Amino acid sequence: MFRIGLRMSLAYRSQVFWSVVALIAQVFLLRMIWTSMYGTRPAAGGLTLEALLAYLTLVNLQVFAMTPGVSRIAHFRIRTGTVFFDLARPVGYLWQMALWQAGNSWGGVLLMAPAIPVVLLVGSVVAPSALWAYVVTLALGYVIGVMLALLVCLIGFWMMETGAISMLYRLVSQFFAGTMVPLTFFSGWLGWLADALPFKYLGYVPAAIYVGRVTGPEILKAVIVEVVWVVALYGVLWLTWTRAHRRVVIQGG
Repeated sequence: MFRIGLRMSLAYRSQVFWSVVALIAQVFLLRMIWTSMYGTRPAAGGLTLEALLAYLTLVNLQVFAMTPGVSRIAHFRIRTGTVFFDLARPVGYLWQMALWQAGNSWGGVLLMAPAIPVVLLVGSVVAPSALWAYVVTLALGYVIGVMLALLVCLIGFWMMETGAISMLYRLVSQFFAGTMVPLTFFSGWLGWLADALPFKYLGYVPAAIYVGRVTGPEILKAVIVEVVWVVALYGVLWLTWTRAHRRVVIQGG
């Protein structure tokens, strides 16, 4: 399943290429917009303009590389009935989807690697202040992202049509991951909600650690909370799967 996911990502090189072009354009536009908004202001929300630009570059790069595509594959296989073969295999369905996603993500990173220096240059990204913490929180954030995508996959066993739900999930997750506006600018109930949801670990927290916005004890707290989210989501996935596989309806060819 890992090899299948890897080969599928490498098979559609033109799609990845134009997606990277769109990513570079997005980072450049965000740079222009926020530079204009800052003006002569030295800092806002605890971030200087340079730190903000580096943050926005990293968070969009992370979300681009980490956004799971497994829900799209699961949606297709459930609609066409080929999920029957997935359920008949000796390896569990969730493990199959997770390994497919791991291979697909790795293939995307390999194709994106040549463009990373360009993206970092456009976003004025410099060396991190705590590389180990950035890597750990990013890895845990990826696991959280895959688990949330697997939950979206399981919804298909009830609805058989998850296209709109997947689109809504991407919109909400990217917004609360801080891809357009750092979560430090969120206030009131919106700030409370962003802090309570797991989406900030997909983008904001690793990028904020990289630029030095999150330091010291806050890093340890972030890692602990991420581990708690991983354990909790594992439990939710297991409980959901015990009910989902009883509702399988094989349709299509």
